[in-house]
Amino acid sequence: MSIAAFPETQTPASRVLYINSKDATRFFNDNQSDFDLQLEEPIVIPDHHAMLMSVFSAEIPYSFYNFRIGVNCRLDYSVTPYNVAADYDANGFLDLTPANAISLILPEGNYNAVELAAYLTANVVAAGPLYPLEVTFDSISMKFRFRCIIKGLRVTLALKNGAATGTPEAPGEDMNEELGFDFIQLEGDPFVELSPGTQYFNGFSNPTIGGGGAVVPGVGTDTIRNGPFLTAPTYFLFGDDVVDMTNSIRSLFVRTNLSTSSVLDSHIGGGFSNILTRVPINAEPGQIITIQPRDGDVHKLLLKLKAITTISIQLTNQKNQIINLNGLTFDISLKLEFIETKRLKDAPNLRLERQKEFASAQEKLQEQLDISKLKQKKSIKPKK
Repeated sequence: MSIAAFPETQTPASRVLYINSKDATRFFNDNQSDFDLQLEEPIVIPDHHAMLMSVFSAEIPYSFYNFRIGVNCRLDYSVTPYNVAADYDANGFLDLTPANAISLILPEGNYNAVELAAYLTANVVAAGPLYPLEVTFDSISMKFRFRCIIKGLRVTLALKNGAATGTPEAPGEDMNEELGFDFIQLEGDPFVELSPGTQYFNGFSNPTIGGGGAVVPGVGTDTIRNGPFLTAPTYFLFGDDVVDMTNSIRSLFVRTNLSTSSVLDSHIGGGFSNILTRVPINAEPGQIITIQPRDGDVHKLLLKLKAITTISIQLTNQKNQIINLNGLTFDISLKLEFIETKRLKDAPNLRLERQKEFASAQEKLQEQLDISKLKQKKSIKPKK
């Protein structure tokens, strides 16, 4: 049977599909944010119709962390004597084999800038134990600031080590961006030191090291002031950039397998993406992130399908990395609207068309004859 011969069907009323991730048919990587849902009854789209899908509402717990193991919880550093460079391998990365080179692993969790600064100050140690590094957050410039507080020591932050396992789009597991040091522009590891006698403070955010561990003059000095400085409470090495504690989770994205040709995404070069909607983070950690789009502010996916039997849902950041809700579930409601599409008309029946035209002409001719007879009757006067 041809499409033209299909009977017309009535447009169904819109529907709302409520989904809780705990009801998923299958989870991927044991993650509540990446799942398939098998529908007990398929959603059938009638002939000559398409479907518009949009997010009706969503409730997502803010249970994900801004610092995660394997992503941004690691800080490699070295503590050496004043004016002595850290040990580097042939590839220019800090050598972690000497005893004075340490990898600090930050426990997973949600940290603000003040909490992160306090943790680093209390856990970057030298032999002794000594705590030579002071990290504070400057709320005016919104940058971290660093200084060495023990005479005769240098603390080198091995931020280039993060470049060994990462890319500008997905930096390695070091906390470069969070500390305010540009991943792309980073050429030398920043360090701070305090002289043993005269108490000169040096701070370099991007140093070039010459012979004997000394910094090449005029290269890579603090971006705020030119060192070296006499020690004083106001002298710090500032991070290059404003603090970014979001770890690239500024928004959440709901993705679906049902459409890949409706949304363009700059993260993949402006190509088509499977994004269904963006969810702004409008809550604090421990609260519930909610969205209830208004009618005039809803993106609708056009689905040209015959039926829906399975829906795949992913909750990601803007880099398409799955969000870990740490064991919690989330709810999302999808609005399904049916719209009528253009139908192919039946092929014209030429004989029938001719018959209709002939009948119409006959009707017009008869009308003209009737009018003529009526005029004739009116023109004939009765005899007296």
